[in-house]
Amino acid sequence: MALRNLRTRFLLSSGLLVLMTVASGAWGVFALTRLGEAVDATLDESEETIVLAASLATAIEREDDALLRIATGKADRGEGGLAAERERFEEAFARLAPFLKEPEERITLGSIRRNVDIYRAASDRMLATPVREDAWEVYHVNVNPALRGVVADCERVRELHFRGMRQTGIQARDRARRAAAVVGGILAAAVVTSILVASRLARAVVPPVLDLTRSVEALSRGDFDRRVSVTSADELGRLAAGFNQMAETLAEFRRLNLDEVIRAKETLESTLAALPDAVIVVDPSGDIVAANPTAWSVFRALGLDQVRRVEQLPLPTDSLDAVRGQLRGDGTGVTRPDLNRLLEVVLNGHQAKLLPTVMPIPEFSGGRPGAVVVLYDVTEFARLDELRAEMIAVASHELKTPLTTLRMNLMLMRERVEELSPLLREMVATAALGCEELAATIDELLDLTRIEAGQFRLNLDRVDLLGLAGHLADKFLPRFAEHDVRLDFVRGCDEAVVQGDAARLGVVLSNVLTNALKYTPDGGRVEIAVTTAVSGLKPHLLEVAVTDTGPGVPPEFREQVFEKFFRLEHLQPQSDGGVQGVGIGLYLCRQIVSLHGGKMRCEAVTGGPGARFVVELPAATAEP
Repeated sequence: MALRNLRTRFLLSSGLLVLMTVASGAWGVFALTRLGEAVDATLDESEETIVLAASLATAIEREDDALLRIATGKADRGEGGLAAERERFEEAFARLAPFLKEPEERITLGSIRRNVDIYRAASDRMLATPVREDAWEVYHVNVNPALRGVVADCERVRELHFRGMRQTGIQARDRARRAAAVVGGILAAAVVTSILVASRLARAVVPPVLDLTRSVEALSRGDFDRRVSVTSADELGRLAAGFNQMAETLAEFRRLNLDEVIRAKETLESTLAALPDAVIVVDPSGDIVAANPTAWSVFRALGLDQVRRVEQLPLPTDSLDAVRGQLRGDGTGVTRPDLNRLLEVVLNGHQAKLLPTVMPIPEFSGGRPGAVVVLYDVTEFARLDELRAEMIAVASHELKTPLTTLRMNLMLMRERVEELSPLLREMVATAALGCEELAATIDELLDLTRIEAGQFRLNLDRVDLLGLAGHLADKFLPRFAEHDVRLDFVRGCDEAVVQGDAARLGVVLSNVLTNALKYTPDGGRVEIAVTTAVSGLKPHLLEVAVTDTGPGVPPEFREQVFEKFFRLEHLQPQSDGGVQGVGIGLYLCRQIVSLHGGKMRCEAVTGGPGARFVVELPAATAEP
C-alpha cells in the first residue's frame, strides 16, 4: 500500500530508526546484565569452593595432629579430639560436595573420599598397634601417604576452580565480544537504514522543492506559463497542484489585465488625439512616454522630429524648471498662466500662440511623480490681451490731457480758496484728491503698458534706502495719523545703498505703504524697516519690509496678489468691498523690483495677524 502522506512517511522512518536504536540498546543492556550475573555467580561459587577446599585441608591436617598427640601419649583417645576433628572434616566435605559438578571435579572428590577412608583405616590400625615402633611404621607407610593424598586432592580442587575462574573470564570475554558484535551489527543496520531512509526522503522531498523554487522564481520574472510537475499525492503533490492552480489564475488574470491595459491605452490615445491642445506626458525619469498628434505637429513645426527627453521640449526655461520640479516631487513645479511667456509657432499656415502649463501626476509609477505639459492654444486670448493693452495705452494717453487741464483748474481754484465758502473749499479739496488718485492710476496703467512693451527704462544711480524710506515715512505720517494708524520707521542697519532708480523705488514703497494703510483698521500699526540680509560673512542683500496689523493675506493667495488685476476682495465673499483699486499696483512693484535685480514677496506676520511685504535688493558696491 502506497503511503500518500508525507507526514506519515517521516513518522514511520523516524519510528523505524528509533526502534532499531532502542533494540540495540536493549540487547546491549540485556547481554551485559546476563554477563555480569554469570560472572558474579561463577566468582561467588569459586570463592566458596576454594574456601571449603582450604577448610577441608585444614580439617584433615588438624585430624592428623590429634592422631599424633594420641600416638605420642600426650593425650588419650577420648581427650585428643580425634572424633571432633573427623566430624568437622565431614561437615566441610558435605558442604564442598555440591559445588563440585564437573566430571574432573567429581573424580577428585571421589579420590578425596577414598584417601580419607584409607587414612582413617590406617590411623585406626596405627592406634591399635601396641608396639610404638610398629605404630610409627604404620604411620609412615600407610597413614602419612594417605594424608598427603587428601591434601593433594584438596589442592587439586582449588586448582580446578582457579582454572574454572580463568575459563569463566574467557567465556565472559567471548560473550562481551558477541554482545558487542550484535550491538555493532544492529547499529550498522540502523546507519544503513538511516542512509536509505534519508536518501529516499531526499529523493521524495528535495526535487519537488527545487522544482517549486525554480517555478516561483520564474513566476516572479513574469513567466506565468511555468508549471510544477505533480509526482505524488502527498503534501508536496498538493502544494504543487495548488501552485499550478495559482499560476493558472495569475496567467488568466494577466491576460485579462493586459486586455484591459490595451483598452485603457487605446482609450487614452483616442482621448489625447481628440484634444485640440498639445498634450505631453513625462515619466519620472524625464522620458516622454506619450504625446498627442497636436503635440507632434508642434514639434515638427519647430523642426524637432525626435523628441524623447524633457530637455528637448521647446519650452521656456521656467516651464522646463517646473517640469523638473514636478518630477522631483518638491512642489516647485507649479506654474501660473502668463501671456507674456508664450510659444509662437506656425500651425496649418496660421500663426499660433501656445501657453505652456505644467500639471503634476502624483503617482505615475512605483509611487514616483510624473508630469503633464499642456500647450494651450491661446491665440485669440493673446490677441484680446494685445487689444486690451492698446486700449489701456490709448485711454491713458487720452485721459491724461483733460486730467491735466482739470488739475490746473483745481489748482487755480485752491489759490483763491479764501473766497469760497467752507462747503466749496471741501469740495475743491476732495476733487483735487480724486484727480491725484486718478493721475496715479493713469501713471500705473502707462507703466504697465511700457513694461509689457519692453519700453520701461530705469535711471540708475546710487540710492540710499534709509533716506528714501525715512522720507516716505515722514511724507505718509499725516495720512496715517488721519486714520488713527501708527507708522514706525526702523533703521536695522547703519548703511543701505543700492544701485537703482530712486523715483521707481519710491513708487514701490509708496504703493506698499498705501496698501498697508488701506487694509489696516483704525488703531492699528504699520512698520517700515530697512535691514540687511546676511549670507556667509558679508552682507550682500538689503531688505525693506512693510508690516501691518490688518487681516493679512491667506497662504494660497500670497503669490497671486502680484498678478495683474488681481483683487483679493473678489475671492473673499466676507470682504465688505470698502478697499478700492484696480489690482495692478503690486504687479508693477514686483516688475520694478525685478528690473533692479531683486525680489519681492508676501509673508505672514509671526505671532499675530497682518501681512508683511518684503522688497529684497542687492547692495551696491562701495564707491572707489
